[in-house]
Amino acid sequence: MARMSERAIWIAGVVGLAALLTGCGENKGPAETPAIAAVSAPDAVAAMKAVFPEADAKGQIVMAATGDKPERVERPVAVIAGEAGRSYLVTAKEQTDMCHACSASISVYYLRGAAGSLSVASTHSDFHESGGWGQAGEILPLHLPRNGGIGMMDESGYTAQGCTVTRVSVYRFDESGPKEILEAPLGRSQDAIDIGGTIIKPYTADTDFAINYTGNKSSVPVDTTVMWTLENGVLAPSSGRIPDAVAEGC
Repeated sequence: MARMSERAIWIAGVVGLAALLTGCGENKGPAETPAIAAVSAPDAVAAMKAVFPEADAKGQIVMAATGDKPERVERPVAVIAGEAGRSYLVTAKEQTDMCHACSASISVYYLRGAAGSLSVASTHSDFHESGGWGQAGEILPLHLPRNGGIGMMDESGYTAQGCTVTRVSVYRFDESGPKEILEAPLGRSQDAIDIGGTIIKPYTADTDFAINYTGNKSSVPVDTTVMWTLENGVLAPSSGRIPDAVAEGC
């Protein structure tokens, strides 16, 4: 799909780089702790140890199987720098055993201070389910350019009966906790349809979020951009239309 090509993701000054995670439909086992860096953001391992002193040298903790829950590994997938000494540690609880229909549980920990003096301001566990095969989708940092809002994006998908679809879930990290402000279809690949969405930097002054959809449907080229504006705490469509073939899903 087109979305699996290079992404033009904007990351403004204070927002850290996120790890590229294993996509749905692949089973590569728990990934290594990524190298995560951000201006003024703490190291991923240091951030994990501030929350979980028992974390290993890779910043991971093993969660033993209990009841109907299999063994899982909680690991850092993004460290995102905020303002006034705040940073956000995003983690994924991923299964160690292959499970096609299973997702990973995403948590975020609001942190204060710098490396060596980090403390947990608040904990928001299991607020989102991501990915497949027991592993997370692709977690990326979010910066809302007009109001300075900070959060995360999750690009996830699945394949069923020859049809692959992807979606993006967008969260803003509010004082009270993460808030979902958008969920939108991102791509579809099936038979004569191959359309993928790339999150791009908004190119109008009154736009907060934009996706460029490219590909083709029955050999007819598709190239359209949809834009959203933050209104009443959520991202509302302001320009363009998601291609019908993508919006319909499988």
